[in-house]
Amino acid sequence: MRSFNADLHIHSLHSIGVSKNMTIPNLVKGARKKGIHLLGTGDVTQPDWLNHLERTLTNKNGAFVCEQVAFVPTVEIEDTEAVHHLVLLPDFETVRSLRDDLSDYSSNINQTWGGRPRVNLHGETLAGLVRDNEGMIGPAHAFTPFKAIFREGKYDNLVDCYGNEAKHIHFIELGLSADSAIADHIPELRELTYITSSDAHSPSPDKIGREYVTFTMESATYDEIRMAILREKGRKPILNVGFDPRLGKYYLSFCSSCRRTLIVKQGDAAPEFDDLNIYISVKSPEEKERLLRDIHRRRVLCPVDGKKLRLGVRDRAMQIGEAKSISPSHRPRYLHIPPLLDLMSNALGIKSKTSRGLQFIYNQLRSTFGPETEILTKTPISEVKAINGTIGKMLEVYRDGTIKYIPGGGGRYGSFSLPWELDE
Repeated sequence: MRSFNADLHIHSLHSIGVSKNMTIPNLVKGARKKGIHLLGTGDVTQPDWLNHLERTLTNKNGAFVCEQVAFVPTVEIEDTEAVHHLVLLPDFETVRSLRDDLSDYSSNINQTWGGRPRVNLHGETLAGLVRDNEGMIGPAHAFTPFKAIFREGKYDNLVDCYGNEAKHIHFIELGLSADSAIADHIPELRELTYITSSDAHSPSPDKIGREYVTFTMESATYDEIRMAILREKGRKPILNVGFDPRLGKYYLSFCSSCRRTLIVKQGDAAPEFDDLNIYISVKSPEEKERLLRDIHRRRVLCPVDGKKLRLGVRDRAMQIGEAKSISPSHRPRYLHIPPLLDLMSNALGIKSKTSRGLQFIYNQLRSTFGPETEILTKTPISEVKAINGTIGKMLEVYRDGTIKYIPGGGGRYGSFSLPWELDE
C-alpha cells in the first residue's frame, strides 16, 4: 500500500469567480509543489472543461494522469434546495452519461460558467442518478452557513435530504468551517468517512491542497478511492489536514444585530457582555442543550440589544446531535495546519505572500525538504529551525496543537496568539 495526498474538490476556469489559470498544466504544477498526488478534476460536467480533460489526461491502468499527478472526475452540483453535493465518477464515459441524465433538469450545465451546475432535482433523485452511473455522492462543505446540508433552517439529518438514498451516502466533505470533532457531535455521521478538500479557485500552493486527506491505497484510481472511502480491503483515510474551524467567521453562535459572539459558561450567573462577547451561564449539559434548541427556535434574545441569537457552526452541530463529540476508532487524526505560505506570513509578520523575502525562504525550505506536505507534516522541527527558528517554532505549535485561538463568529474571523507572545 502507498500513501496518497488527495484534494478531491476544486474548480476549473469554467466556474464563476475562479482564476483563468485553473488549467491542467497549472494544476499539475501547483499540486507537485504542494505535494498533492491526486486531484479531483472539478467541474467535469462542463463540456469545454471535459474536452480539456480528455485532451490533457492519459489513462494509465485506470488512473487519469498528467506528469505523475493523478485526477479523478469530480463535480460539485447544487440541487433545487440550494444544497451542494460533491460527486465522484469512474471515468469520462460515465460523466457523459450523467450529463445526459441531468441536462433536462439544468439550465446552466452547458454554459461557459456552468462548472458548478444547478439542477431542478431534490437530493434523493440526484443521488439515485449518481448511483445509477456508478458514482459516489456526499454533502459538500456540509457545515458552512450557506449552500450546505446542515445549515440552519435546512436539514437535521441525511435522510431528510437523501431519502431512501441516505444508506448509500458514505462520505461527507467537512469544508473549511468544520473538522472531525464538530461532525462527530452527530451520531449518524460517525460511520462515514470525512473528506477534507480545498474547494480551490486558484492553482497557487496556498489554495490547492489547503485542505486534503491522505489515503492508503494501491493506486490513484477511482476504484481504489471508492474502497478507501468505504474503508475496504485495507484501503482507508489515515490523515485529514485542514484549517482549525475556530478561525472561521461563523464558528461561535452570535447576535444577529450587534454580532457579539456567545460564550456559554458553567454556573448560574446572570447574562453578561463586553465589546466582543455575550456570556450566558448554564448549570448542566442538559441546560446547555435546551439553550441551543431555543437559539435555533429564535427564542433567545441578546442581552445587549434584544435581538435574536443565531447558531454558529459548532453549536449547530451540537444542536443537531449531542453535546459530546465522540470519534469512532476508524477516524484518523485531524491535523489543524494552514498552507506553508500562510504559516510563514503570520510567523514573520509579512502580509504579502508574494514578497521577495518570504518567497526566498519558501523556496529554500522546498528545495531542502521537498513539497509542502512533507514540510508541514514530517520534516523534523529541528531541521526547519536550522533554516529559520521563527518558522520552526510556529510549525511546532501547529503540529503539537498548543497554538492558542480566539474563536471567530458573527462574521468576524477568529485569530490566534503567536507562541513567542505567550512566552512573553
